[in-house]
Amino acid sequence: MNKEIRVLIVEDNPDDAELILLELELNGYTVFWERVENRHEMSAALDRQTWDIIFADYSLPEFNALAALSLMQEKNLDLPFIIVSGSIGEETAVAAMRAGAHDYLLKNSLSRLVPAAEREWREAQVRRERKQALQDIQILAFYDKLTGLPNRTLFLEDLQNCINEHKQNPNFFGILFLDIDRYKSVKYGFGHIKGNQFLIKVAQRLADWMQPSDRLARVGEDAFCLLLKNLENLDELREKVAQIHQILRIPFQVDKSLIYSSVSIGVVDCRMDYNQAEEFLRAADTATYNAKKQVGNTIFFNSQMQTEELERLRLEADLQQAIQEQELHLNFQPIISLTTNKIVSFEALVRWHHHERGWISPGEFIPLAEQTGLIIPLGEWVLIEVCRQMKLWEKELANYWPLSIAVNLSGLQLIQPNLVTFIEQICQYYCSNIIYLKLEVTESVLMKNAELAIETLTKLRNYGIEICIDDFGTGYSSLAYLHLLPIDTVKIDRSFINQMIENEKNLDIVETIISLAHRLDLNVVAEGVETELQRDILRSLNCEYGQGYFFSKPLPPKEIVNWIHNMNYLEESV
Repeated sequence: MNKEIRVLIVEDNPDDAELILLELELNGYTVFWERVENRHEMSAALDRQTWDIIFADYSLPEFNALAALSLMQEKNLDLPFIIVSGSIGEETAVAAMRAGAHDYLLKNSLSRLVPAAEREWREAQVRRERKQALQDIQILAFYDKLTGLPNRTLFLEDLQNCINEHKQNPNFFGILFLDIDRYKSVKYGFGHIKGNQFLIKVAQRLADWMQPSDRLARVGEDAFCLLLKNLENLDELREKVAQIHQILRIPFQVDKSLIYSSVSIGVVDCRMDYNQAEEFLRAADTATYNAKKQVGNTIFFNSQMQTEELERLRLEADLQQAIQEQELHLNFQPIISLTTNKIVSFEALVRWHHHERGWISPGEFIPLAEQTGLIIPLGEWVLIEVCRQMKLWEKELANYWPLSIAVNLSGLQLIQPNLVTFIEQICQYYCSNIIYLKLEVTESVLMKNAELAIETLTKLRNYGIEICIDDFGTGYSSLAYLHLLPIDTVKIDRSFINQMIENEKNLDIVETIISLAHRLDLNVVAEGVETELQRDILRSLNCEYGQGYFFSKPLPPKEIVNWIHNMNYLEESV
């Protein structure tokens, strides 16, 4: 079989070179070769093209094999290097092998030339594959596959080196943690491919902006870290942050689409005097968490944030334990017909009595549950507990049916693929024809995930579950969009009810919502009714239902039955 090989021969005798070539050709090789006699010629040949093997005479008038071997190594080449000499002592041969030569042959005995060359080609291939594997492992271990940037591990290593240098030679540096705002909207709106292209362009723009001494890394799906070194002072760091906001506000061209986005940035600088890179990165991440509360914002870390973050983590762990061990419980707030003063429904509200902190407001632990994903198991527990309570009340409240219990759904619950099946299953197991399950979704959640929300709620509504928009008026939907939603009831937010007497504009809004809802055959519930005058105004506006402390505060299940039995005074006042 004809095999091609590129051979570089370091030899001053053309006849000896011809013998090497003849040996290779007799064994089926087509040889492309060049003969060199000195360092200059060999260096030029190595720079000019790649070679498969080098054969070198041990001693030449102006050169020798060890010098040739050293030159190859200087150029960082790993080629089979075989010495072919007229005579060579054993000590000289051993020294050459220790220096990096792979084999040696005598010119008067070339029968081993081809077997030795083929063995060294195989060994060189193994070395190349091993080297490539190590490089691949290096890339996987320290570099982000998508952007080619250093990853979190390598960034922490660079940052630790910077910290150590700072201890010896103080200079001002800062760490920036950048989180792309609304990246998931970009990814799901434009698709994963364009989302990835967008991330690559963000990385390129940041890399083009930064200085050679700076370090940039991708540390999360939509998060980057920058180490800015050799700064003069805090003012220069602030200026750098402002520049980043400015360059990233410019839209990104991805294929034919323009993608606009901003970043929220957490900043920590060397004045914190941490000893470990992880401490700096954690501080910057914590600052970013606070910055994201206002999109496109920048927050500089302070020690108070760390305390608050630690408290949040503790509360998260306690909440997870409380859900697992069912330490939470439900209260139920009655919803009253404003025309008959009879109870028609309840809203289920989660309550948590912490073993150390006492009562914790839902306004504190519900957002935490949504941020951490704990809202999924919490929401499932609420739905099961509500349906279980329906079963318990089936006989006790039989004289007051039909009744319903409303349960709030979070945005994260709404996009779970198994939500409809889960609700259908628990309804089949628990529910009767006396008390019905209702679901409430806030206006902002409904509009944020409009397409998927409408599809999911339509399935639930077709199953026979009534749907209510909660906190209506506080979101960003238009009233004209209302008729497209699969809903049965509108709940007017308490902020309008509380101010409708003092503020005529709020009263006009309440009247408009009620009027529009009635035109669309929707019922209206007014939240936050606290006075008799508020109730009477809502009656005059033909609002069907009211909920608030004027009627009752949220009550534990054991008090509900007694409360209903003792509410005759309401009916008598009609």
